[in-house]
Amino acid sequence: MLSRIGILAVATLAACGTASAQVKVQIGDLAQSLNEIASRAMIDQGIDRKYGIAAEYRAYPTLDGLFTAIRGKDVDVGFGGWTAIAQFRSKGFPVTMVFPVGRGVTVDVIVPAASPIKSIAELKGKKVGTFAGAAGTATVLFRVIASKFHGFDPGKTGDLQFAGPGLLPAFLDKGEIDAAVMFDPIAAKLIGSGKYRSIGNLADAYKAGTGDDFLWIGYSTNDDFIKSNPEALTNFTRAWLEAIEYVKSNPAVFEAYGKKYGLEPAAVALLRDRVIADYTTTWNDSIIASLRRFGEMANDVMGAGYLDSVPAAAFSTKFDPRK
Repeated sequence: MLSRIGILAVATLAACGTASAQVKVQIGDLAQSLNEIASRAMIDQGIDRKYGIAAEYRAYPTLDGLFTAIRGKDVDVGFGGWTAIAQFRSKGFPVTMVFPVGRGVTVDVIVPAASPIKSIAELKGKKVGTFAGAAGTATVLFRVIASKFHGFDPGKTGDLQFAGPGLLPAFLDKGEIDAAVMFDPIAAKLIGSGKYRSIGNLADAYKAGTGDDFLWIGYSTNDDFIKSNPEALTNFTRAWLEAIEYVKSNPAVFEAYGKKYGLEPAAVALLRDRVIADYTTTWNDSIIASLRRFGEMANDVMGAGYLDSVPAAAFSTKFDPRK
């Protein structure tokens, strides 16, 4: 019979063995991104440890910083627009998107409440600001919608301006721009204040024009991590799927998020509805084919040098545990 000391020693060794078996996964994301909600739930609720990983969440203040970290392998899993990942892969960077996250329900074109502009079609000849930079997925999507569905391209007429999301509301207030492409939580905060309104959701506008659901955000990894920790990637997706379900059934996570970023109750309620609607978990060859269709339109609008090709290695479905 084991003594108390022996039992304690065995238990301690078992605990240490479990801890040592956990694979550390560095998560990279953009500061104030909505991906933080499920990522924090995964970590705070111990969902990551349940699946043998130890996730660490790191936010970068700029997209350039985030993408540099993804390309440079400073993070193991990084959130970002799929077009950027495909572009990086086409330029020789060893990065692959392994799972979808958001459809773009949380990306809107915002105008002041008193603006006479009622739709995206009415933005021809107007100044539009965007948070996403010249080649960001949201900017490209806006240009595709404007060009393909409404017959104008603000990127070619000098009517498109770029600024950080925190600056765009001030530009609207001063009349320096007529509309702004914004993402949550800032878009929800603006709409919830009653001082601004949406004239179009980009994901909805794209589906109305093509019949395809848009995919905005996914998470990617690098070839080295794929080779060294393939099971950890599958387990990360298991944890991500469970974290999403936790977020959907626990409104308190949105209240905490709203408090952190100074959102009024109306904005928090709007944010919750939009985030839950935005989550997407369908990941198969049909979805990837729809991404290629968008890539062709984007290349036509943006010109040579932008998604001239979408390499097969830009995407992988093999880390989906449901297969």
